[in-house]
Amino acid sequence: AVVSTQSTGSIGFYGNSGVCLFKYFVKRSDPQYLYSIYVLTSNLVCFIIITASYGLIMIHTYKTSKDAGTSETRQSRLSMRRLQRKISLIIATDFATWIPFITLAFLHYNNVVDGNNYYEFCSILLIPINSVLNPIIYNSDSVATYVRRSFNKVKSSMAQTTATIHSTTEMRDLEQRSRVYKNNSVRRNSNL
Repeated sequence: AVVSTQSTGSIGFYGNSGVCLFKYFVKRSDPQYLYSIYVLTSNLVCFIIITASYGLIMIHTYKTSKDAGTSETRQSRLSMRRLQRKISLIIATDFATWIPFITLAFLHYNNVVDGNNYYEFCSILLIPINSVLNPIIYNSDSVATYVRRSFNKVKSSMAQTTATIHSTTEMRDLEQRSRVYKNNSVRRNSNL
């Protein structure tokens, strides 16, 4: 089989910019517009399903906690707050990264905005932010524990260093006082 390596002047689906992502910002004249619209619509539907699911998890957790009579304990309230914060962060980061991207893609598709000017920003910065933040949010308790332990190690090390410095300084002071005392004793004895 012979493969042609001639350039047609167009890189195509994955090559409309220096970013190696397929073409999200399409027009009706683009041959891949149906696929791009399908992917963007799927992302939007997934976002809605995830948001609704997390909302249902919160409601179910609250009702279960209330039915079990544990919703009034301090530990239960702290646990609920932690869960609410984590779910809110997950939904907020998904919303802040994907919804503007999807909206811009649909506005570009409908010739309201030229999205090509924002493509690099969205695909290099906006979308990867979500990928970076999700593991941190999902493991926020682990991350917080790690940071707390690291901080305590540094604090403990600093305390040991400070104690060593203080004890070294105290030893020098004692040695100096001892020399002064000996010198004073020797002078007194020589004066007698």
